[in-house]
Amino acid sequence: MVVLGLLALPFVLAGWIISVLTTGGEWLVRYFLDRRERKRAAIEAELDRTQAELRATILSLSEQLNGSAHEARKALIRESFLARGEIPKD
Repeated sequence: MVVLGLLALPFVLAGWIISVLTTGGEWLVRYFLDRRERKRAAIEAELDRTQAELRATILSLSEQLNGSAHEARKALIRESFLARGEIPKD
């Protein structure tokens, strides 16, 4: 009976080692997948932040151009009135 126990010991140890390696491998795979997901999330957050900044800059520049265009149109209309010899009505 003792001999059978000693013969079974290498199989039990091999099974335990395989179990530990499998569990460790699963943990490593999960760790690397989570790490990749965290990196992706960080990159997406940075892109979202940059997109918001660019959108704000574009809207600001658009407002500035619109104001400049309005002033240019007013000046052009005023000059056309003066060229015809009329007095513009404000």
